[in-house]
Amino acid sequence: MDHSYLDTLHLWLQSNIIWVGPVIALVACLESLAVVGIVLPGVAMLFALGAIAGAAELSIFPILAWAFAGAVIGDGLSFLLGYHFHENLRRIWPFKSHPQWIERGELFFERYGVMSVVIGRFVGPIRPIIPAVAGMMNMRPVYFFPVNFLSAIGWAPVYLLPGYFTGAALQMHDQIPDQLIKIFVTVIAVSVLLPVIAHYLGKWLRLSLSFYLILSLVLCTFIISSNVAGYFDLLNRLFFVWLAPLYQPWVVKTMEWVTLMGSIPFLAALIIGTWLWQYRFERTVQVVPVIAGSVLMAVSVWGIKYLVDSSRPVMAMGLDPYSFPSGHTTATTFVVTWIVGTLAIHKPMKWQWIISSLGLFIMFMEGLSRLFLHVHWVGDVIAGVLIGLFWALTTILWQKMKENA
Repeated sequence: MDHSYLDTLHLWLQSNIIWVGPVIALVACLESLAVVGIVLPGVAMLFALGAIAGAAELSIFPILAWAFAGAVIGDGLSFLLGYHFHENLRRIWPFKSHPQWIERGELFFERYGVMSVVIGRFVGPIRPIIPAVAGMMNMRPVYFFPVNFLSAIGWAPVYLLPGYFTGAALQMHDQIPDQLIKIFVTVIAVSVLLPVIAHYLGKWLRLSLSFYLILSLVLCTFIISSNVAGYFDLLNRLFFVWLAPLYQPWVVKTMEWVTLMGSIPFLAALIIGTWLWQYRFERTVQVVPVIAGSVLMAVSVWGIKYLVDSSRPVMAMGLDPYSFPSGHTTATTFVVTWIVGTLAIHKPMKWQWIISSLGLFIMFMEGLSRLFLHVHWVGDVIAGVLIGLFWALTTILWQKMKENA
């Protein structure tokens, strides 16, 4: 298929940058429309548009808002199409010539129900069909539109941010310090390799969950006592100086976004989403251990903060004055470890590796964001990871005990 029109569009947008947002909304809408989304190279177009926006240093918030609006409208129109025509949709071109499109959508909808609207957004072959099939199968609008709205919130950054950051990086390639490249290469390598090493090492030594729980407690005690004794002071200062060249406006702006992963609304949404997933597919939802673990984790963090009374490298507005440990890192590690342990434990090795690697990457990036923003020392972040890991393992073990009782 000839996609030369994309080059023409690219050149035109570079000269008319004000239209990038509306064009993103249009492509997001078309990419979500029944039939149109099948033939339109929407993913490639959104990546390119995101890259143009990033290179032009456009604010990311309006760009995401345009993409969100287009996705909501596109899926909404597809749903109304199926809801209006119902079974007659099969007799309308091009569905009449390609009945397998609807058949695949029906199988997917029957398997995942309401969650198919969420999952379907991210699954290429059936993405433009699921909303129409949902309407055709009489899914109530009162259920569809809230799910459509919420899923689009996650869809917009997933499809636009890679292109946006790529465009921004290419525009500022001369401003990228060597430290930044080294850090990201290390984070990716560790995130990919550590789950495999831990899996085979644990299998070879026959290590249990209780062993890892005790190990995390021992390491937590060691890190806390070392910090109180001042053993981390030199490392904290050296790492702070090493990161100093990275304190650039575009790096800070990016890390302000990354650090939002450790915010209460984002982490609460992850926990609730995992509960819904468990209830939908496993019919077992362990609520009490997670709530209790979250409370104990928060109490321990604030207790240590007050007792240690360590000052932040740079005091920022709206933050408490206590640096040790990093609350954002602790909470992110707790939630991500619990989700990984909940979702990956019964999956094949390939999926365990993918889920664990993604979880580690999120944890590392959250910790790094606190260092890049100069609101925590490296010892604070290490302690946050270990404390969050301890309470997550405690919660997972508690869940297992309740399931076996």
